[in-house]
Amino acid sequence: MKILSLSLLALVPQFFLFSQKEPIVLRKIEATPAVQKLAPPSLDAYLQALPVHFVTYLNQTGKYAVVELDSIVSESNLDAELSYSDIFEAVEKKMIRKPKYILNCRVTAFVEKQTKLTNPLDDSTRLNRDIFVSASMQLINRDRPEDQKTFEVPEYNGQWDEDLFGEQTGGDLNRMKKVEQFAKDSARQMAESFAANFEQKIYVYQKVGNQCTILSGYQNGIEKGQVYDVGIAKKIIHPITKKVMSGTTFTKIGQIEVIDVQADVATCKIIEDLGIDTNVEPENLPLARLTD
Repeated sequence: MKILSLSLLALVPQFFLFSQKEPIVLRKIEATPAVQKLAPPSLDAYLQALPVHFVTYLNQTGKYAVVELDSIVSESNLDAELSYSDIFEAVEKKMIRKPKYILNCRVTAFVEKQTKLTNPLDDSTRLNRDIFVSASMQLINRDRPEDQKTFEVPEYNGQWDEDLFGEQTGGDLNRMKKVEQFAKDSARQMAESFAANFEQKIYVYQKVGNQCTILSGYQNGIEKGQVYDVGIAKKIIHPITKKVMSGTTFTKIGQIEVIDVQADVATCKIIEDLGIDTNVEPENLPLARLTD
């Protein structure tokens, strides 16, 4: 219970806003043993700053309620912590439902190059620092651990010059500030990459008259009264390279409102129909997205 208390209790008022967001447990972000063995000078500072900014940017998407664990625990201990947490005990009050997903992030590469430059006019020394970082993400379904999704975060590179005033004084402080900004910038890219790669697909099914079914229920956070846009999602293909991009287009073809919810399905009333068709192959079924 102590594990969650520090990260969660301070956020209780905000959780009333999270009832329609996807709760995700974020484990501690670490570097791989190979990266740790190399011990780049700025790695520790980067790993300390990264989680704070990553959580901030993920929450700013408006799609996720991120629960950050203070340390890595086993699955059994995590279940116990969630069950006995004061916040998650109040599920009936719709404060927040228990997280369905665990997100693991690891820094898989961190290469740091330092080059000192001396000004011959005044003998002052500047240091150019060049850092390359790469990370991977693994999203695990807590109910079905075999249901996992792993993807690489786009590589990120940054470089800057530092005025040196001594390794333990001004120079070190200058480096820490620069690394903090570097972590912030790479965290933004990580959050954008996660949002682009993870999307809970809600399929629209069995349209009959002015009603239809969506293949998600209260176990997935669906609530009576919610309004969803119905649309067709298509992959984006680069016109020149023909590479399949990570995002999709979404063409709206209607709007629906949830009128009855069961565990993993919900009945909806069609309030706008611009061509909703569920008499198609399963992979071509329309998708529902919560209206902004």
